[in-house]
Amino acid sequence: MQPTPPVAQLLDSLGLALGTYQVELVDIHQAETAYIHHSLVPVAVVGYAQVSPTFATGRFPKFTFIDLIHKRPSMDEIEARALAAVCGLDLEPGSWSNPEPFGTHLWSMIERFDLGAFFQRVDRPYGSRGEHYYMRPRGFDWSNADNPEISGALDQWRSDYRKLPMYRQLLVATILQLYFQSDDRYWMVRVPKKWHAAEGIEILKTNGALQDWARLYALYPGW
Repeated sequence: MQPTPPVAQLLDSLGLALGTYQVELVDIHQAETAYIHHSLVPVAVVGYAQVSPTFATGRFPKFTFIDLIHKRPSMDEIEARALAAVCGLDLEPGSWSNPEPFGTHLWSMIERFDLGAFFQRVDRPYGSRGEHYYMRPRGFDWSNADNPEISGALDQWRSDYRKLPMYRQLLVATILQLYFQSDDRYWMVRVPKKWHAAEGIEILKTNGALQDWARLYALYPGW
């Protein structure tokens, strides 16, 4: 895959390049010392983690996987393209004018990775265009205007979440955090969620879920 010139230039500023089969760290001095704007940190972490999770963790020691998700709305189109590119994808990032690809991929991931115990489809959309507006995390009665908590449902949600293999926990956390774009007080309480961003990327890659994750991340149009 040949990156577009803006993507290639952006990766070059991080000391990275796309090789024939994978992302490569081609300038270690640049990678170690370059100033990296906050909206570019996700690209750097994901790119470096593909080469060396240890280096990525050392370069950004406090950057968690949840931080990585929360950064998505700060990224511009080129940054989103670059993150997709270091995960082996060439795609047009999501936007308010093009939300459909995100919603389609979201539901395909919920089905493919068997995440139906954590997310449900509601009867009416809470928003405008895009299938993602039909998605809500389980635990509340979304058909009721007051959205009351269903007795015992959140405890069951958390119990089911703890039993998941880690890569599926990461996918659930990604969907939930894209939905909220902030910490929540209901679902991810007293559950695993403190992974470093590089650790999360390595786990997703090892389990063959990185491209699905990166596609969802890059296609995110807002919620």
